[in-house]
Amino acid sequence: MEYVFRSMGLGKKYGNFTALKDVNMEIPKGSIYGFVGKNGAGKTTLIRCLCGLQRPTEGSYELMGVSCDDRNITRTRRRLGAVVESPAIYKAMSARSNLIQQCLLLGLPDFSCVDELLKLVGLSDTGKKKAGKFSLGMRQRLGLAVALCGDPDFVILDEPANGLDPQGIIEIRELILRLNRERGISFLISSHILDELARMATHYAFIDKGHIVRQMSSEELQKECRKSVRMKVSDTGRLAKILDEKGLDYKILGPDTADVYAQLVFSDIAKDCENAGCTILTMEEHDESLEAFYLSLLGGNENV
Repeated sequence: MEYVFRSMGLGKKYGNFTALKDVNMEIPKGSIYGFVGKNGAGKTTLIRCLCGLQRPTEGSYELMGVSCDDRNITRTRRRLGAVVESPAIYKAMSARSNLIQQCLLLGLPDFSCVDELLKLVGLSDTGKKKAGKFSLGMRQRLGLAVALCGDPDFVILDEPANGLDPQGIIEIRELILRLNRERGISFLISSHILDELARMATHYAFIDKGHIVRQMSSEELQKECRKSVRMKVSDTGRLAKILDEKGLDYKILGPDTADVYAQLVFSDIAKDCENAGCTILTMEEHDESLEAFYLSLLGGNENV
């Protein structure tokens, strides 16, 4: 498989603080890669290393097949677009002037892409209005347009839906999906809006305390986020014995809660529980979301 990014034992320290530790990460070419973790988990540090804004203190990585130690890595980064933390825009310039400036920085031969990009992100009608007077959502759109200058092969977006209203979120999502499908652009997306991320991502990485806890495809995630019947009972120990006798797959979530991965007939399971001295309090169908999977994997006491 071809990758747009691979890291091998990547680490980053700031004095005695370890921001990244032994990060092994693989982003397949053509994927939309969802990057999930709590605040302070190391997402932005890894992105900054990838973009060349910081140097790792341990390990190495490859960007589109080129090693980070290769002298050609700077040229390779010209095929990379990114919005890191907040859009890097000139607030005293219009949207159009911002894009022209980015074209000049990239050494593009002309500005033919500017009008297309403004239309693409819905900023065609902003005229001479300065970016400093844009709403947060408009600045996000402009940041995305800047990242798309030069027709990159790989785009990194840090919270692309930040500041957007529901309609704007849908439009950005559809734009990312279209760029991925029609132009083959690979995306790395860090987002706190997990349900929205689940509508786009083909692959995921979950990071905690600077370490990649899990990498998986969307298909693998769907298999783990199985549909189940969530049962609240008076005694999960007795319920477990019943389910074991029936050969059913289940997971005990607590002293009174269990997920059963099977179709259950209420009258049958109720009779079995009654005979075993176990009272059913509630039963309902349950479909685990990306957010629920994240919470079960990493815990949810802090913000993502």
